[in-house]
Amino acid sequence: MERIRFGIIGLGNQGSYYALSLFDKGAITNGIITALCDINPAKIEAMQSRITNKSITYFTDYKQMLDSGLCDAVLVEVPHYSHPEMVIACLNRGINVICEKPAGVYADQVREMNAVADKKSAKFAMMFNQRTNCVYRKMREIML
Repeated sequence: MERIRFGIIGLGNQGSYYALSLFDKGAITNGIITALCDINPAKIEAMQSRITNKSITYFTDYKQMLDSGLCDAVLVEVPHYSHPEMVIACLNRGINVICEKPAGVYADQVREMNAVADKKSAKFAMMFNQRTNCVYRKMREIML
C-alpha cells in the first residue's frame, strides 16, 4: 500500500500533537508527514528539534506548501478565522483536507467552503472530537 503524504498547516498545540504523537510515533501506519507549515519560524525550529523524521520540508507560507506537490492530504490546525480560506485553497488544488473544528467563525465563509467542497473531487472532512462523548451522543439521540 502506498502511504499518504500529509502536510500540516499550523504547529500550535494541535498540529504539534498530531505531528509528534501520531505520525512520528507511527500511529498513522499508512501516512507520512512530508511538509509542515507555520508562520512562526520559532515553532518550525522547535518542531525540527523534536521530530525524528528529518526528511520533512518546512514552510512559512501555506500556499507555497500546497503548491510544492509534497502533499496528498493536509491537516488545517490554525486559528478558526483562517479555516475556510485554507480549506478552499487545498480543495482548489485537488488536495484532500481535514479541518479542525470549528468549520469557521462566519456562517457565510463556512457556506462558501462547503459549496466549494461539493464541487471538487478532493475529499473534505471536519474533526469533531466530541462526537463520541456520551453526553453529545445522548443529545443527538433525543433530537433525532
